[in-house]
Amino acid sequence: MSVFFSLLKKELYSCFCSPIAYVVMFFFWALTGGNFIWLLGQLAQGESLTIASQLMFSGPLLTFALPVVIPLITMRLFAEERKLGTLEALLTTAVRVPELVLAKFAGALVFYVVLWLPVFVYAYIQHALCPESVSGFPDGGALRAGAVGVVLVGGLYISVGLFMSSLTSSQIIAAIGGFALLFGSTLSLALLAYSAQSHGLRAAGQYYSSFAHMMDFSRGVLDSRSIVMYLTYAAWFLFASVRVVEGKRS
Repeated sequence: MSVFFSLLKKELYSCFCSPIAYVVMFFFWALTGGNFIWLLGQLAQGESLTIASQLMFSGPLLTFALPVVIPLITMRLFAEERKLGTLEALLTTAVRVPELVLAKFAGALVFYVVLWLPVFVYAYIQHALCPESVSGFPDGGALRAGAVGVVLVGGLYISVGLFMSSLTSSQIIAAIGGFALLFGSTLSLALLAYSAQSHGLRAAGQYYSSFAHMMDFSRGVLDSRSIVMYLTYAAWFLFASVRVVEGKRS
């Protein structure tokens, strides 16, 4: 366990000391700030409090920004080490590959969670701006469910980006591959969920679409099927990453 925490400490240092990390942080915080200003405008025009609370996490701008932001976080995880030759040196030690993969995943997930912290500040500001006659806004249960959804969706996306990074020594290829897979699936499933003519295709899109899931999570709806699906797929991509890295060791 001490090996895992040593690797995690190294990954956190790499995440928060990388110049690209602060570019990503500035970009995403600018998006969350823009989303908050847009929500205030919607409220001023008479939008319902329920919809405004829901869009704190599931605004289209944020939902479709994640497939762009997360590959930028994950592209260096293995690709950089392979390019520098440090991965091969690390694999000759007693470090177990599952510990290495999980440490990189956990480090990226911590950085990803930090990106979302301003949203809770905006939720407090919304609560402070509401008149005294309005109580319970934003709804605490919806905020907690939205936070769970953010972690679940982010965990799956990070595991996909980690897998793409394990396949190549080029950070650019890892980022493009992760973006293509994540953005393509997010867009196509959202279109299926809301635009498909066939009832079966629409149901399939709503079952798999992260956009539809975030809409549910931000309403306070926690569906065990969605939770199991995200955990299962994230575990599968992490397992695939372990197998790829183990192949480099052999």
